[in-house]
Amino acid sequence: MKYLIPIVGMLLLSACSSQPDTSAISVTNQNTQFNQQLKVNNPDLAKKIVITDVKTRQTNQLTDVVVTLSSQYKKSQKLQYQFNWYDSDGFIIKGEHSPWQAITLFGFSNTQIPGLAPNPQATTFSLSVRKVSTKPQTFTN
Repeated sequence: MKYLIPIVGMLLLSACSSQPDTSAISVTNQNTQFNQQLKVNNPDLAKKIVITDVKTRQTNQLTDVVVTLSSQYKKSQKLQYQFNWYDSDGFIIKGEHSPWQAITLFGFSNTQIPGLAPNPQATTFSLSVRKVSTKPQTFTN
């Protein structure tokens, strides 16, 4: 029984490390102030980007945000981002996420990403970011 707990723990860790590219995981980075707002689809990308600033205001009873996304990597990165919105109790507002938007984040640069809540109940957000494959894709029947 005493060996079962470490084995279960190792299985859980290995399951987390092989997540598909479309899943989101929390990022651990130098700027812990914004960790909960940034979701990244793979650990390699998580090391290369960080949120360095978030500005919010109310516009016509909607939460308006500008997120500064910063590259920690020397090369340009083709990315997509999406805002997910949450109510004041922390529940996701289903069906009210933004579509995936494409951006190029140049090496060691910053870009500002604007977002507007879909309704007045949306008070907080998370920003999901994923890498876009630049490799040619083939499809078979």
